[in-house]
Amino acid sequence: MSLGIMSRAVALTVVVGLTLAGCARPDEPVEEVVESEPVVEETVEEVVEVPRHPLTGEEVMEGSVTGPAVMAKIDHENRPYVNLHRADIVIQQLIPQNGTRYLAIFHSDVPDQVGYVRSFRPHDLYMASPFQGLLASSGMFALVVPFWEDTADAGVRNYVWDYRTADDRDLWSTVDKNYAMASSVLFAAAEAQAANSALAPPQQYFDYVSDPAEVTASSGQDITQFTTYFSESATNNYVTSVWEWNATTGLFDKTFINGDPVVVESGEQLSVTNLVAISVEHDDFVGQPTARLLNGAGPAWVATGGKVIEADWEGGALTEPIRLLSGGEPVALAPGKTWFMIFPGDASTARTAAWGGPGSVEYR
Repeated sequence: MSLGIMSRAVALTVVVGLTLAGCARPDEPVEEVVESEPVVEETVEEVVEVPRHPLTGEEVMEGSVTGPAVMAKIDHENRPYVNLHRADIVIQQLIPQNGTRYLAIFHSDVPDQVGYVRSFRPHDLYMASPFQGLLASSGMFALVVPFWEDTADAGVRNYVWDYRTADDRDLWSTVDKNYAMASSVLFAAAEAQAANSALAPPQQYFDYVSDPAEVTASSGQDITQFTTYFSESATNNYVTSVWEWNATTGLFDKTFINGDPVVVESGEQLSVTNLVAISVEHDDFVGQPTARLLNGAGPAWVATGGKVIEADWEGGALTEPIRLLSGGEPVALAPGKTWFMIFPGDASTARTAAWGGPGSVEYR
């Protein structure tokens, strides 16, 4: 470029610059252009709930859980038990005369027969209603009938040996085919479930996690034995529930007080993955200790994986499961079978000769 051409270019630039500067008013602020920060979209990781069996916590295929739960009142004193080891959850409850009975809940593995079936008690209303489904019992005395009728209103279909009809007579049998005593009664659980297959499956009762390291009790105390006493005045095998930790199988094994194994009819020892015990105030209803579960609360103990923690429990409405809490957070169990013990608390009003006072938990 020649010097003359360069001079004219510079002069033109100066003139243009002066002209533009003159267009702005001296009292008009000059807008400052600020570069905006780039927008970073926050990524929220979606937590996908794993489909689980509602009573065992085992991972299952979506939509594979069908049909109702089958519950049965099982005699504690009349052994050997018939298929009790196949129950998903067993609730051990106090009855008069320093004894206990079981409410066994079957769903993931429903046997052909369960037994020996015994009578309905007042607090079965509160223990059975959250599971819905079917409930087999041998009968009840007249004053308990209103409690039994309320289970039907709560969504439970009842089968009762004493009230059997032509429609359900084939579901019942006795050991000797001659009804001599209530404790000889067996119930055809699988057949009953099949006949009611259109009923909804049970709701989830406890909370579970698959990873053993995430089980709430993993932070607890190491134990080798867990014992629940249902009475302060007696320690016989009917009101004392003793469990030994088996590190080889990763299960708690049920034993008698003397250490002998508690077995079922097939010879298998009763063993479970989780132990849950809660202290519940009991009232006396015509001589029947009746657990005050509705909207109740109290201390709880949870044992899983050879460890135990102390926790809390809270009850809700009739058809709602109890909630287990530790530090205000839900207690997570390991997938598997659970033995659930409900014993009378210190403030129970049912202090009659029919039972021996409040119970307790002991572990070592």
